[in-house]
Amino acid sequence: MNTRTPPPLQHPIPQHPIPNFNQAVHHPSASPSLPHQQQQNYQYRQNPQQQQQPQQSAYTPNMGGPGPAGNMYSQFGFNEPATQLGMQFAGNAVAQGTAYMERNFNRWVDMPALRHYFNVNNLYVVSKLKLILFPWRHSPWSRSIRRTETGQMEGFKPPREDINSPDLYIPVMAMVTYILLCGLAAGQQGSFHPDKLYVAGWSSLAIVFVELMVTRLGCYFMNIPFEASMLDLIAYSGYKYVCVIVTDVVKLLGVSKWISSAVFIYTALSVSFFLLRSMRYVILPDAAAGPSTFNPQRKLRMWFLLAIAGVQLVAMFMLVN
Repeated sequence: MNTRTPPPLQHPIPQHPIPNFNQAVHHPSASPSLPHQQQQNYQYRQNPQQQQQPQQSAYTPNMGGPGPAGNMYSQFGFNEPATQLGMQFAGNAVAQGTAYMERNFNRWVDMPALRHYFNVNNLYVVSKLKLILFPWRHSPWSRSIRRTETGQMEGFKPPREDINSPDLYIPVMAMVTYILLCGLAAGQQGSFHPDKLYVAGWSSLAIVFVELMVTRLGCYFMNIPFEASMLDLIAYSGYKYVCVIVTDVVKLLGVSKWISSAVFIYTALSVSFFLLRSMRYVILPDAAAGPSTFNPQRKLRMWFLLAIAGVQLVAMFMLVN
């Protein structure tokens, strides 16, 4: 029996050094000697991370640097002068389009006059809402006049300076809120559809348009000197939506039918009384004249003003239902 122990295992020693490909890429024409390659391979085995870091930084694009490599437009093939020229051209085109739209839009809408009706603040909005819902003891109802330094009439004061001045902020916000409440009511009933918002919006605009045309034609046929603006009539016609919102909110709370009917009657009377006193300077510009019993034309105008106030009840009934 052979009792000899086998010889220890020996790993083969490589006869050829591992080539350095990094050096071959950067210096293809160089032919380094064998000892130099062995020293480089030994350094590569010792510190592999120190040589990988420069390689990664060489291939990582700098997207945020201030230099040419960090220019965002250079990544897409655009140089900086061409980009600036394109941006300048686009800015000039937008400015010319905006000026063109303003010139054509100002033909139909007086922008300074429209800004006058949106010149409101929080105190005015709260006070105006109280006046619409509780107009019974308010006084005076005449609008404040703005005068120049020489004492000449320059126009009426803006809404934020005069609570009796009509505005368009409250009517627009009230109409939008009414349309949203219509969608909320339809959602509670389980029959919501986007078309209902569309119908509610167009119905609201149609009612305001009809009231505007009736008031304007009535002033024309009665030879009433129309000194107010059409925007004044739109504002007065839109105040009813505040009362409609109050009635709709009461109905959405699920109260009894008697309470909701009482709220509807009260809000309809309040907005009718509000318009009766506010639109007096529109329908009766010569209010300082004699009594209506001695002036048949003025008496007819009084009935017309009462009819405008009474129409609010019918319009509110259509909007609430």
